[in-house]
Amino acid sequence: MFYRKRNYDKVHVVKLDKDVLLLESLTEFAKKEKIEFAEVNFIGAIQNAKVMYFDQKMKKYVHHEFPEGHEVLNGMGNISLLDGEPFVHVHVTLADKDGSAIGGHLDEGTKVWLIEAIITELKGPNDIERKFDDELCLNVWKD
Repeated sequence: MFYRKRNYDKVHVVKLDKDVLLLESLTEFAKKEKIEFAEVNFIGAIQNAKVMYFDQKMKKYVHHEFPEGHEVLNGMGNISLLDGEPFVHVHVTLADKDGSAIGGHLDEGTKVWLIEAIITELKGPNDIERKFDDELCLNVWKD
């Protein structure tokens, strides 16, 4: 375990418009604003969902696609640096028209119906970066 204390620095209020790609738009915004470390929260709706599940035994992502519309019950994650570039890591919980929930790690290609996001940058020395962990086979915060 490691611990770093942070205070709020800047809060971005972002509305993503219909038909843009969710993860790609958040990443583009983070790069444009030069965000190095932040927390991300959003709600709204999507036209399709592409999520992943990390299979711990196989040590690889399993991809799932749900083409119909869904409400975003919760989108939460963080932004940190990976190879010197902002990397957006988000998990989502979604509900379909019947109220059934699905979720997972947000994947590229998820199309927005409407997203309202709050991205809160955190102050402090830029000492939180991602690095590939050989045991987990994932890019994780390095100690």
